Amino acid sequence: MLKKILVTIDRSPANKKVFDEAFFLAKTTKAKLILLHVLSAEEPGSPIMSLYPPVGDDYHYIHLNSEITHMANQMYHKQWKAFETEGIKILRSFADIAISAGIETEFTQITGHPSSTICEFAQSCYADVIVIGRRGHSGLREMLLGSVSNYVVHHAPCSVLLVQTPVKQERHSSSESQEATIYS
Repeated sequence: MLKKILVTIDRSPANKKVFDEAFFLAKTTKAKLILLHVLSAEEPGSPIMSLYPPVGDDYHYIHLNSEITHMANQMYHKQWKAFETEGIKILRSFADIAISAGIETEFTQITGHPSSTICEFAQSCYADVIVIGRRGHSGLREMLLGSVSNYVVHHAPCSVLLVQTPVKQERHSSSESQEATIYS
């Protein structure tokens, strides 16, 4: 029997499909939903900061670069804070849907590498199943980019439900686009 369903949420268009699968599973089994977003510098939309600013030979150039670096750091931290806030908003919107349908729900946002962080969090919260999206990259692309879902499948402390999502957003036929999700 499922008691805790860990749902991995990111900023991809697949979020809704992943959430819908977990929602249906929680509604059917009366399990608790735990929504998790892992903040990561690799995530699309993440602020990017140069780790190695240029260094010059003369004092003026170095001093100027340190001022620029300081300003860049301030801007980066401001953007990162906005990135964190946006992640919480995404989690809260999904949590509100589940809570309004009577599903016990909580959400958490953690900074880390998505693959290992998801598995560690699943262990710490005693999740019975992890619901995660899979974009379907294959071959060289998956080897170079890695695959969070592949790592989770092989290292998770519990069962994993993979939700297949398209690599690219493609136009769906009219019958598919008219599909509705029922939350009650």
